[in-house]
Amino acid sequence: MDMFSFKCVKHPLVNRESALLQVIGAFQASYVCDEQGFSGVQRPHVSIAPQMYGSGKSTFGQNFQTFVSVNKEFLLHYLDKVGLPGIAKGDNIGERSLDALLNETLYVVLNLLDVPDGNRFRTTLFEWISKEALAQFPNGADLLSQVLSCIGSPEEWFQKLLQVTKKRYLYLFIDEIEALEGDKFTMFKELMVTQRANRVHNVYCSFFGVLSTILTQPFVICVLAGRSDAVVTSQQDALTSPVILSFLRLDPFSEATVKYFIQNTTYDNEPILKVLFPSHPEGHDWFFKQVYDYTGGVPYYVVHVLNELGNKCESWNSFCDLSEDEMKEKIEKVAPNLVVTLSRMTPESMIVFSSMLLASIFEFRIPKREILFGGLGSYPEYVLDIANHFGFYYVNCSRNEQGEASRIPAEDSYETFFKLVFPKIVLKHIQSRYRNIPPVRFICSLFSSISRLDSPSSRGFKFEIIFTLILYVRWCFCSKLGELSIFRHSFVEHISIQSTETIGSLKVDPIPNYVPAFSSTVSRIHSANGATYHINTWKPFFEKYLSKDGIFVPIRQNSNGPDVLIRVTDMKDNSFPAIQDESSSEQTPMETETTKKRVYLIGIALKCFHLSSSGVGRSMIKAEVAKFLHPVASQLELEQNNLRAIQLIVSDKYTEEVSRQFRNNQNWILNSGVYYEDNNNNIVYSSINSEIQPQNIREEWLWIPPHCQVVVCSTTSLRTFLGCKTSRDLESVFGDNAGWLEQLKPLSDLLSNSFVDLLRHVPFEESERNIGRMERRSTLPTMDMNVMQVEDTREENVAASSSMSSSFDWNTFLRERCALSEEEVVHCLPKISFIQLGDLDGVTTGFLRSCGIDNSSQRLRIMFGIRNFLKM
Repeated sequence: MDMFSFKCVKHPLVNRESALLQVIGAFQASYVCDEQGFSGVQRPHVSIAPQMYGSGKSTFGQNFQTFVSVNKEFLLHYLDKVGLPGIAKGDNIGERSLDALLNETLYVVLNLLDVPDGNRFRTTLFEWISKEALAQFPNGADLLSQVLSCIGSPEEWFQKLLQVTKKRYLYLFIDEIEALEGDKFTMFKELMVTQRANRVHNVYCSFFGVLSTILTQPFVICVLAGRSDAVVTSQQDALTSPVILSFLRLDPFSEATVKYFIQNTTYDNEPILKVLFPSHPEGHDWFFKQVYDYTGGVPYYVVHVLNELGNKCESWNSFCDLSEDEMKEKIEKVAPNLVVTLSRMTPESMIVFSSMLLASIFEFRIPKREILFGGLGSYPEYVLDIANHFGFYYVNCSRNEQGEASRIPAEDSYETFFKLVFPKIVLKHIQSRYRNIPPVRFICSLFSSISRLDSPSSRGFKFEIIFTLILYVRWCFCSKLGELSIFRHSFVEHISIQSTETIGSLKVDPIPNYVPAFSSTVSRIHSANGATYHINTWKPFFEKYLSKDGIFVPIRQNSNGPDVLIRVTDMKDNSFPAIQDESSSEQTPMETETTKKRVYLIGIALKCFHLSSSGVGRSMIKAEVAKFLHPVASQLELEQNNLRAIQLIVSDKYTEEVSRQFRNNQNWILNSGVYYEDNNNNIVYSSINSEIQPQNIREEWLWIPPHCQVVVCSTTSLRTFLGCKTSRDLESVFGDNAGWLEQLKPLSDLLSNSFVDLLRHVPFEESERNIGRMERRSTLPTMDMNVMQVEDTREENVAASSSMSSSFDWNTFLRERCALSEEEVVHCLPKISFIQLGDLDGVTTGFLRSCGIDNSSQRLRIMFGIRNFLKM
């Protein structure tokens, strides 16, 4: 393929065979053909590429003729079967059709940013096409005067244009169609005709009306390009539209294509791999993967990263032949020189953006024509439009991928699906703007750290991320860890954590860190795709990665250790009773310990929503303890370092022998000691130091080292931790036939709940809400508890006092708007019924806690109900 320049970089033109075939298919669908090749024009199909900047739209449109030439053999085989409009059927129809594309087609490329001045858009467009087309001919000026003499009639003008140029087809590529939304096009009065309430929609409707006068002429191949979130990508709901928009597939490069691209790129006429790796001019597979992972395969960013690395080589001679880790560090320092994303986001748009990032991380397969929660009185939003709005790219994929054919029903077998892509290079640039928003920070941190070697579509991975998100958000709201049901009755339930009012300062923010995982099959640290640790290397791992408090998530799926790690320090002098195992048949004397700056290391094993067996049993608990508590206790010298270790087992399903240990639905606590199974299959406890073995023992079941504890989280505690509504919704997320909306909705609810109080710490001036290149529209997608809908953020909200009297009906409010159960209403109503309507905007979770509402889930739901009510 030909080489194209980007500053000092020259790169190959990557073949877009699929897009080429789509354009030809749309061209064929625009005309009714008979034996002679043509019998009439039907509603014309327009190929449109609305993807984000840097996707290769302009490159494809401008080089369409080159792509035809490169794919001659492929096209000949295809056209032998179907031919092209205007080509009579018969022998050699494929050759005659291909020859028409190569030699009988007038290629015209326009950019709406350069539109000439004028009064009538149709006249201006016809003149513009004529001048560009005839500029290719030596006698262009004479030909132009002949063509313009017929400009009053679209049919005569078009036939004259083809006649004087001796061509059969017109290929028309119009780039930067989003320029229609700018002020320059207000000079064309026929584009400003009021048809709809929204000016942006008006100008597109008028534009397609004018364009259709050309497209209805035989024969026109039309391709449009431009990032726009106002063009509905499927116009099945717009039957009156003069054209049918055919979505053009221009995926980001795959990892294999990125490798080919880099291998054929030069910098200052030298192969760039030779510039970067003089000792290894063939390059490294890890380098290709690094570039792909950082850019998401977006063509523009791939070229930009290569160009920046080449520039660095010129200024830093030592930059050559870097190791994998050194190169990764250099690549991630490359800032994007083209950032197209929201310059400011409202709280509502943050929720949607974060939800879409989760959809990207989990690789949800989304139907192309999916409308996102739209309709009921509001303008429906197509997912592709919302993706464009927030700066996402997307990759087409099969609905049958990974055996999910039954999970996403389609109306017909021709439905196409896609996955969202958001380049890390852009995310790293913008996430600093929102670092004072913990939920956004969590999602961005997760997105930046995730490895493509993981299994993001697996149920276990999804639950791990959901659990960690909930843990993170709940942590931000807690005053003591005991408020989280999963930690109740454990060593750490007494530990105080700073209140949410200081979260914005980032002093105590437990943002998860992503660390290498553990493997029992590797005995050394290596760096092929990141460090992997043997089970016997807990001490160096602890010293390197767990030196500070926080939440830690191993990022490899072959982990032989915990799914989530927590380190927390009790900074106060506390005297508290050491809790003993209530299920033990023999209790040791109650002891009192004095703690000073004691460190607690918690390993969480998540066994939820992916077990086909009867549930977690004793053998699995024993296996998890062997993977975490035993090596930790043997290597970290717990007593000497004033360190305690806790193994937390979390599952939504246990075997009967484990379930019966949950007394009053509380967690099952097992402290240091030896646990046996007796002849009746009961658990019998014995102190580690005891010299007397219990009687009637069948075998030893579990040995828990000193200064350690096992907490088996009851299903009731798990539901309390997740929240009742979330627990129910997760059944949809992990259901066998869950569509992508069913999976995304509960995740968006989680994010919505997490934003309630935390967003109070972020200043959002009303005058700033609509500032920014991508928030210029009058409608913005927002997600609330029930639907994602479109709201006009520039309209004044109706005052809450206009819909309800000053005597606030808390009973109805708690039931209907906060989704509290009957028992919860009875508990909460007496505590807050004194609050008046006018005081609602001053209510915080801290205030609700001071009123006696101790349950964090109830506080969250009440606060979310208040927030939604005040937005009415």
